[in-house]
Amino acid sequence: MHEYYSLEDFRQYWKSKLKCVDADFALLPTELLVKIFRYLSVADRNAASFTCWQWYEASKYLGFAQKKCLHLIGVEFDDFKAPVMDLLQSSHFFPVIKLTRVKMNSCSKFWPEFGPFIREITFEKCMIWRERIISVFKHMPNLRIARFVECDLLRDDLFKKWKFFENGLVNIYFPAVRHLSLARNNFSELQFNVLVDMLPNLSEVDFSSCFRNVGATRKAQLLNCILTFVQHRQNDLKCLNLGGVAVDDLFLRGIVEAQGLQLENLSFTYLEKMPRKEPAIIDLLRQQTSIRTLDLSQSVGITDFCVEQIVKNMSDLTVLNLSGCCGLSDYGVVQIFKLRKLTCLNLSSCRITKRGFIEGIGNSNKVSLRELHLENLNPLDDECIIKIGLSFPHLTLLNLAGSASCMTNCALQHLFVHLTNLQHLNLERSTKLTDAGFTGIDLPQKTFAIWDIAETFSIDRLKKLRILKVSGCFKITDFSLRYAFRFMELKELSISRCHQISKQGIEKLVTSCPALEFLDLSECQNINDYCVELIAINLKRLSTLKLSNCPLVSEVGLGFLSVHCKNLKYLYVRGCFKLPPDVMERLSNITTLRQVYKS
Repeated sequence: MHEYYSLEDFRQYWKSKLKCVDADFALLPTELLVKIFRYLSVADRNAASFTCWQWYEASKYLGFAQKKCLHLIGVEFDDFKAPVMDLLQSSHFFPVIKLTRVKMNSCSKFWPEFGPFIREITFEKCMIWRERIISVFKHMPNLRIARFVECDLLRDDLFKKWKFFENGLVNIYFPAVRHLSLARNNFSELQFNVLVDMLPNLSEVDFSSCFRNVGATRKAQLLNCILTFVQHRQNDLKCLNLGGVAVDDLFLRGIVEAQGLQLENLSFTYLEKMPRKEPAIIDLLRQQTSIRTLDLSQSVGITDFCVEQIVKNMSDLTVLNLSGCCGLSDYGVVQIFKLRKLTCLNLSSCRITKRGFIEGIGNSNKVSLRELHLENLNPLDDECIIKIGLSFPHLTLLNLAGSASCMTNCALQHLFVHLTNLQHLNLERSTKLTDAGFTGIDLPQKTFAIWDIAETFSIDRLKKLRILKVSGCFKITDFSLRYAFRFMELKELSISRCHQISKQGIEKLVTSCPALEFLDLSECQNINDYCVELIAINLKRLSTLKLSNCPLVSEVGLGFLSVHCKNLKYLYVRGCFKLPPDVMERLSNITTLRQVYKS
């Protein structure tokens, strides 16, 4: 995977390389431009494509096009209506398609024409049945990933009133499909069996968050159906996702009996108390030695003994999610840090103390973590945060949301010193943080003081930051926005419930962070129409704006959004009582707008 760099980084790089000659970037070879563009995010690449014709051509490279997603929301899939009518005139192909709340008509020229290029398709909350699946899939010989997500919320949907052929079932197969997702659905055994029979070469299946509001007997029947499928396909399956689905020891015993099963990704929720005699959960953790990603979040039945088996038998583990596993103690945490290949660890909402965490980090001198989630861990303190900074300098994501007692100005300063590779920082609800911590100005005690040299640091030291969440840090004022929030490439900023933010801060923010695509100002009571005007005029890339419960925003602010926002997709204005009821109509000229959340 490539690490993302900013456009400014590349400008400085080429300036240094070509400082002896006049640099004409338009004359760079296309092959070199493509290689450079690989390191840019999608938004940056799109922005760069407007520079000149050659950069535009480089941005349309096949490898980039294959990663783009065509997402249609709330439309009718009709050849004689927009947007399908316009898509049929397109010269581009669409390898990844997502359809949300889309009404599928009986036939369309779109599928025969573009189907051979489609590799991945997702149906979300769509009205579709078996015949429609067959009529669409038969035009996709290269389809690899098929998802049917939350299709049980509509009345005539995929899994409640599935229509079959009147003359009996027809055996039709789609051997190219490798990944199937039925996440957040309720389905019957017949529906499940018919669908998986059409996909004989599945290697990855996703049943996460299924069987909601289903009785215990019915759920046991459906789990038995999945178990039968796993045992039948045991030699082919590499990924089994049952995240959010509570399974018992009896179900896990059936998984253990599938001797040919060697998974690489496994997710499930274990809520039972572990049996004293021959627990299947232990046998499973001993048997699956090839797992690289393990998600046991919210599994209250997971204990330190389970963690011991994970550490002993899963030496290739790179991603481990134990959030909400309250049966885990300090001893288990110490064992976790013995996993030398671990790159992502989630211990949010676990019952661990400072002592166990410090001791665990002490054993992690060879662990190269990239992502660390420690949400809602109040026992941690300044010493723990400083230890994190010293031990994991390559972190790109750090989540400390809700850990109010451990995040102080002192700890924050040490993060700025050591974690300069951070791209995602979540400090939500860290109520002790003030402007002094974010700016390094007027700190009562300097971060470093040696002889006559004393130094503090500002958050703008984190040059690679792309996502910053400080919602609920109510002591932040305009001072931080004016003197510290300088991120030319920041994509997402959440500062909701920061009541002291006003127009003075927004004036500086919109010029210091011009690349923002997501901005959350919910419950900031001083945000008014003038602030909305500044946002609309300066933030050209903005696609999501949250202004919920901002009482000073009126229809005047809507006018500014209507005129200046050309890329806005989602607008949240719940609780803005000065706004008229016809908000969507007043913003109708924003062609990209998908949804307005008013009430």
